[in-house]
Formats: sequence, C-alpha cells, structure tokens
Amino acid sequence: MIRALATLHRWWGIAFCLLFAMWFASGIVMHFVPFPTRSKAAYTAAIDTSRASTEIIDYDQWTVAGNFDRDRPLKRITLNDEAGTEIYLSVATGTVVLTTTRNQRIVNYAGSIPHWLYETELRHHKRAWTELVWWLSLTATIGAALGIIIGLLRLGKATPCNGLHRWHHITGLTFAPFVLAWIFSGFLSMDDGSLFGDSDALFRALHKLDFEPLSSHPSLRASVIVALCLCGLAFSLTGVVLALRRLRAA
Repeated sequence: MIRALATLHRWWGIAFCLLFAMWFASGIVMHFVPFPTRSKAAYTAAIDTSRASTEIIDYDQWTVAGNFDRDRPLKRITLNDEAGTEIYLSVATGTVVLTTTRNQRIVNYAGSIPHWLYETELRHHKRAWTELVWWLSLTATIGAALGIIIGLLRLGKATPCNGLHRWHHITGLTFAPFVLAWIFSGFLSMDDGSLFGDSDALFRALHKLDFEPLSSHPSLRASVIVALCLCGLAFSLTGVVLALRRLRAA
C-alpha cells in the first residue's frame, strides 16, 4: 500500500511542487502589497493632468474583475508623474473607481497575479478561471493530504529516508497542518459557500491567520505568516529537487 501511495505522490509532486513553491513565495509578497482594490471617489480638479494621456478601455489587468462591470467602459488616465499613477474613471458615472501606482503594479506581478493565476485574458473568462483554480486547489489539497499519510506511515520504519528525502519527510510532517490548511483555504476561497456554509470566514482564519490573538497584533501576525511561508517554500523546493531527480532517473 505504501509503495502504491508513494508512486502516486511521486508523480503528483513532479506536477505540483513548483506550483506550491510559487504559491508560498507569492503569498509572502501579496501579504505586504495586496492587489489593487476597487474604490470610489470624486474626480476633482486637484488632479494634475497637465502631462496626462488618456484612453478608453473595457478592461485591463487591474480592472478585469466582475465588480467593475457596472462601471465600463473605463477611461484610463496615465498621469505620467513620478509615482507612475494611473486613474480609472467610469465613463458611466464619472467617478474614479481605481487608482494604482507603478510600484504597486510591478510588485503585484510577483504577488497576487501569479498566486491567483490572474493573467488578464484567463481571468476575463471567469468560468474557465474559476474552474481552473478550483480544480488545482482541490487536487493540491488531496496531494498534500496524501503526502501526510505517507509520512505518517513511514514513521518508525526500519529503513528511514536519508539525505534530502529525509529533510523533505521531516519538514513535510512538521509543517503538514499549515501546508494542508493553506492549500485547503485556497480551495475555500473559490467555494462561494456551495460546499461550506461560511467559507469566507474559514478562508480568512486559515489563509490569512485572521483570528485572535494574531488579529490584535498585526506585526506578530505578519511575522508568523512570513515564517510559515518561508518554511513552506523550503519544503516545496526540496520537493522540486526530488522531483527533478526522479525525472532524470526515469
């Protein structure tokens, strides 16, 4: 039984370890620089448009989400200022619905965009994007659970793992609750309450560690998230190396 599970886990690891590593690395980035969120403000004369360029768009990387649908089309005003500010004005209502800066946009290409698989054209097709992320999260959750089962079954065996495989085994079991909760919470973020009643509350608690006493201590919460993500990243990278070795040996 262990051999069959190990074979399944081996090929699962080849397919998913890089994805896991990306999720943990980008998770650190997006914790500090989140994806630009929709806001509503009046368009005032105080905005310096002397060097601005404008264009009418339906959507782009930052406005592809469905909560901008009632505002389309959008006027994107590039101020060409030092901060690289771009303002999105709803043609329908005449109000500012989003403001982004150059640094915010650049950092998000290492954070939320890869983490959510938020490539513009894929995200524009909401059903395809939702199903892709849902199935990837579900499959990753099952794979993580499978790895935990194998790790537990191998405890106390006469021929223990050695080398990098041993480190992968130890760190996998040590951080198993976090890894499984993290991946499962990603699945919950796509659930919309269909399988779990209050999936959003579960997602915040598991994925963002939004519970007491961490909620009352933002710095401690941030430190814990970064530390756990770094451990998860190290665990995933050992899996990547092991997966590459398996491919070469195949």
